[in-house]
Amino acid sequence: MVRDPVCGMNINREMAAGSLRREGRTYYFCSKGCLQEFRSWPGRFLKAGVPSGPNEETP
Repeated sequence: MVRDPVCGMNINREMAAGSLRREGRTYYFCSKGCLQEFRSWPGRFLKAGVPSGPNEETP
């Protein structure tokens, strides 16, 4: 499982509605809306410190 950096939802990376690579990390999103919001203002969500990525599994 990975965490959507926009809404914080835990999602299965294979079932993600979208993903985006930024600064060497891949972020996964539960919906196209969260992906679009991240694209519009990525710094807002990266500073929030919500982990998401290929090496950040949650139990």
